[in-house]
Amino acid sequence: MEIFLEDNYSHPKDLNLFLDEPLCIHQRSDPTMNRNLVLFVHGLGGSRYGVNSTWGNFPKLMFKDIPDADIGMYQYRTGKGRIFSSKSVSLSDEARVLADLLRDQLVTYDCILFAGHSMGGLLCKAAIHVLVQRRDLNTLARICGLILMATPQLGSLRMPGILSGLSHDARALRPHGPFIRGINRTFEDHVALDENEHRLEKTTIPTWAVEGVHDFWVDSLSSSIGLASSRRKVVRGSHTSIVKPPDRDADVYKWVFEKALAAFNRFQYDVFVAAAMAGHEGDAEYRKSRKAVLALINVLKNKCGYRSVFYAGETIGSMADFDPEALALQIDLQAMRRSKNFIMYYPKKLASSTLYEAGWALMLGKPSIYIVNANGDLPFLLNDAGQAFEERRVRIFKCSNTKNMLKHIEQYGDTLFSL
Repeated sequence: MEIFLEDNYSHPKDLNLFLDEPLCIHQRSDPTMNRNLVLFVHGLGGSRYGVNSTWGNFPKLMFKDIPDADIGMYQYRTGKGRIFSSKSVSLSDEARVLADLLRDQLVTYDCILFAGHSMGGLLCKAAIHVLVQRRDLNTLARICGLILMATPQLGSLRMPGILSGLSHDARALRPHGPFIRGINRTFEDHVALDENEHRLEKTTIPTWAVEGVHDFWVDSLSSSIGLASSRRKVVRGSHTSIVKPPDRDADVYKWVFEKALAAFNRFQYDVFVAAAMAGHEGDAEYRKSRKAVLALINVLKNKCGYRSVFYAGETIGSMADFDPEALALQIDLQAMRRSKNFIMYYPKKLASSTLYEAGWALMLGKPSIYIVNANGDLPFLLNDAGQAFEERRVRIFKCSNTKNMLKHIEQYGDTLFSL
């Protein structure tokens, strides 16, 4: 991976230096201060840099307009670049390379947005397919969006079938071929495409598609299969022109920019902390619990790197300040949907809505941690959630006191919700 430090996005002066480097990152500082990345992946016969680069002004505009995101440019051998090259590999193998890059070199990014053009969109989907097959939930959780631009999701009817036995690219683009079928089956069974869809058995990766009305290579059905009309944008332009906006006023750029912000801002909170409120025996017990939770939040922010934490009691100093129960629950559930991870602080057996919230977190697929006392006083179903919901990373921490809890959380650091 090659890193370019710059205040304004630009192509490297000597393009030949990086021909064999699959990924180049444009960032403003080293180490980067950003946790977001837009990763551009070109299509058949495309290139990331140069006069005839696939993306035109797209990376430059995004770099300028989203200052809290870095720009990644991915390149692989395709089209003429495969001729007489011993380094040419199939798109399936390239997907494994990209999946490993996501897992290893890009581990510092919490939110990675794919932007794939044509066959590049298939490569993005193939990398996700690889991660799903590996059950790599940690890496999948960091993919916050997928924008497919003129991507033949069902293959391309324009690709001569006779070439499928001679070319890696033609084989990948073969309509309804094994490569296409495998990817689409994985997405149908394991990936939710709408950020508002929460399915226990699926990973949510918000997905959108751009279609050019003058696209000769990709038909409308293939470019937008599986996506609601609200998640598709039809613009004037050819297969290649739609990814080259002249400026930020272009319809395609404004729409993609809007979806990028939606992907990056999908989660308002890194962690939702649920703790008993009205179930306490008195105000003194509530204040003691609140003090422990505030200390927990301090560790989450300063030792574990979680910048935003929701806790309903953060501004409620006493039981006299409680909101009406129905309103409080509504606020909590809205905040939970906007949270990436879930922690339940449950130091003693109580009749509390926190148990209800823990159930909701499971249904929403939130990686969850239950902090309980040494006796593990949890209802039967939640006590076995670590086994029943293994894929959703439910873990139970038994802590004898607040000091022990804080030490335990601090030891995990930024891997708290990792497997």
